[in-house]
Amino acid sequence: MASDITVVVADAGQTLAIRAGLSLSGRVTCFTATNLFAAHENIQMHHPKLIVVEAVFAQTPPGQEFLARIESLGIRGSAIELVVRAQGKWATTPYSGQQVTAASQAAAAASTRHPVGMAPRLASVAAQTKGANTRRASRFKILESLDAVVESGQATLVNISTLGAQVVSQSAIKPTHKVKIVLPDADEMVHLTAHVAWATFEQPRPGAAPHYRAGMEFTDAAQEILEDYCRRHCSQDPLPSY
Repeated sequence: MASDITVVVADAGQTLAIRAGLSLSGRVTCFTATNLFAAHENIQMHHPKLIVVEAVFAQTPPGQEFLARIESLGIRGSAIELVVRAQGKWATTPYSGQQVTAASQAAAAASTRHPVGMAPRLASVAAQTKGANTRRASRFKILESLDAVVESGQATLVNISTLGAQVVSQSAIKPTHKVKIVLPDADEMVHLTAHVAWATFEQPRPGAAPHYRAGMEFTDAAQEILEDYCRRHCSQDPLPSY
């Protein structure tokens, strides 16, 4: 079932303006059009009630591919809408199938934000997006509670793969930041660096302590070391990729 979360995917220069100009319900998480892998991961994990995609980006090949992948997840109760700029205001319009609506087409045609030389940028985004609908490495659930150190704060490991990990932390974790991680182990700590792919602020229920949930991609991980780590601390069966 869908959760009370709204995910916004837009050009980097428009995310703040869209969030400020639209009345969006629930917790709102924004992703740029150059960080589609993290957006897809977040949607798979949290099943947002609403997914808002910028109409101009939706018309590009990577935008259409991204929307098709989101539709294929089949999240019950989750809606996809396109956001357009019309008469100086941001507004949403329903998205259906593989086609954008006439309103979004008009908004995209009128937009002058993208210069003629945008083709190389779109090719770069498409290369990043290609194949992102499946995980690059199996992810495993941590069997017993393990507390890692992220920078100078403590964070609980939720799951891990040879390429990254998901953690829950009381301290703030911000997307795009590079962090140092220390994984607990019986004999010797495992020291890694990682790029924060996505992060959300959560307060699960009234009265419960709020926390940050974040997905991280290791930048200097040794595959053999992490494979051994997963065997010692994780379930044998990988988590589903959907």
